[in-house]
Amino acid sequence: MNLNLKPLEFHPGIWAQLMLDLRKRGGGRRESGAFLLGKVEGDSKVVHTWIPYDELDPTSLNYAYIRLSTETFTKLWAECAARDFQVVGDIHTHPKGPVQSQSDRENPMVSVAGHFALIAPWFAQNNVTPSEVSLNVYLGAKRWSNFYDDNAASMIVLR
Repeated sequence: MNLNLKPLEFHPGIWAQLMLDLRKRGGGRRESGAFLLGKVEGDSKVVHTWIPYDELDPTSLNYAYIRLSTETFTKLWAECAARDFQVVGDIHTHPKGPVQSQSDRENPMVSVAGHFALIAPWFAQNNVTPSEVSLNVYLGAKRWSNFYDDNAASMIVLR
């Protein structure tokens, strides 16, 4: 399947602020995550901001894994409409490496082909760089293309 993948670009400072936010929300003890909001601009998906999962669903981080209620997505789409953005991806943290869990593979946050799902390792406790995350592209029907190390970094642009 050719998805004609566009790079995921982050406005200046967004990556570092996002990692700091994930680090604080997880506290080195649990997963945290966010939807990445922005626009498709030319040949890129550009991240302008994010909405943390726990701001949309305060109970989302109460479990060993992230669990979002159905109402979360109603709030998310309303926020996108109000800000004139779209969801260009999502990100969440893992306690160890950035490999997708079975739950991640079976339950995409946005089940639209071409959606980007990033995973940051070590609960984002270190200075996480694009080459340390995984960039996972949803293909549909619970299938994914996974990019790691330099391959992930080549698809993530920090302005």
